[in-house]
Amino acid sequence: MKSRTILLSSLLFVLLLFFALSMVHASVIGASKVTLTQYSINITQGSSSNIGFTISLVSGSPWGTSIAESPSSSYVTFLPSISINDPTYSATLAVNVAKNAPVGKYIFNISATGDDPSISPVQLTVNVLNATTTSTPPSVTPPSTSAPKPTNYFVYVGGAFIVLVALFLSLAFLMKKKFVKAAKYIMFVSIILSLVAAAYLLTYDTLLRVSGMLHYDILIVFFILTAILTYFVYKNKKMQKIAALVLGSLSALFVLAMFLDALLGLPLTAVSGSLSYGFNYLFGFGAAGTGSLYGTSFAFSLLLLSVTITAILGIFTFIIQRK
Repeated sequence: MKSRTILLSSLLFVLLLFFALSMVHASVIGASKVTLTQYSINITQGSSSNIGFTISLVSGSPWGTSIAESPSSSYVTFLPSISINDPTYSATLAVNVAKNAPVGKYIFNISATGDDPSISPVQLTVNVLNATTTSTPPSVTPPSTSAPKPTNYFVYVGGAFIVLVALFLSLAFLMKKKFVKAAKYIMFVSIILSLVAAAYLLTYDTLLRVSGMLHYDILIVFFILTAILTYFVYKNKKMQKIAALVLGSLSALFVLAMFLDALLGLPLTAVSGSLSYGFNYLFGFGAAGTGSLYGTSFAFSLLLLSVTITAILGIFTFIIQRK
């Protein structure tokens, strides 16, 4: 009875902490909009030009906000004169074109990111001109010289997800009680991997921390709840059954949430309104045009797969031990 009270009290404390963090963010986070002095610019290969931008506060309180562009490109890069400030403020944005940039039209989403993210991005068109051409070229855009379409590696992560689900469901169904002991060891390893992956994202995924703060808080709560429930599963015999069920159910919901995040472009809609942006970021593994980092994509994929294993084995352990 005492252990059950401790477990319920711990869960209640974490939920209250999450609610408090959400209320704090809701009270201080505002929204802003981005305006440019021009929305189309012509730049020759190897050259640069400046445009002006203004980040205006639409609602909420003014907090640190910066400008961001997507998708990223090795041919066209941006450098703001002010990296971060409290809106409303104006600055200039240097647009640099590489010497080897293919001639053509490049379209970027320019948005405000940070504590006062923009409601929706604005589009900037950069027309890259041939450096050897002295006269203004025709406005027709060559069809084959636009920036390459970003690719991601979700097909491999999704394939691994399907294989793991099929494998562990098969083992659980065929071996049943014989699989319980092995399931506990495997689940412990999967929990450790998920905690390591979550800790990496909490520490190094700056874009998540700045542009998806509610999701960042949810990841903190998941980390704490997983650690608490793991203690009860492996250290408290009276509570291990119900704790395994709660842990498995929590993990299953978290897997569903991660898939929804990816499909809906979350948690990075403050950076780009494109639904594919978040998907490419999570599974891009550093590929050109995705705006992703290899470490972030690897950690997210590891978290997705390890939590999937925890969900299956946690619920399986409860069902078998209950009989």
